[in-house]
Amino acid sequence: MPYALGKSVTPADLGIPGESLTIREREIASLVSAGLPNRDIAAKLVISVRTVETHVQNIMTKFGVSNRTRIATLMTSTDTTPNRPPAPQDHPPAY
Repeated sequence: MPYALGKSVTPADLGIPGESLTIREREIASLVSAGLPNRDIAAKLVISVRTVETHVQNIMTKFGVSNRTRIATLMTSTDTTPNRPPAPQDHPPAY
């Protein structure tokens, strides 16, 4: 599982100052950007709401922001970054 490998995306890759995001933080930031509340993110990723809250707080700390709206703003303003991992999908691609 790639999360266990500690792979990360640096905010520089996203055009944002700050520390690097783990793949899971990046995934959660993407879902926050899509407007999902913590409960829905937790259900989608099969993790606890408290774990989502912790990840959201870590993302806000790394980005130097104080609310979810700023996470969404930063994430959507970097949608064209080529090195950005793909957003999580509801269904695997059809072959």
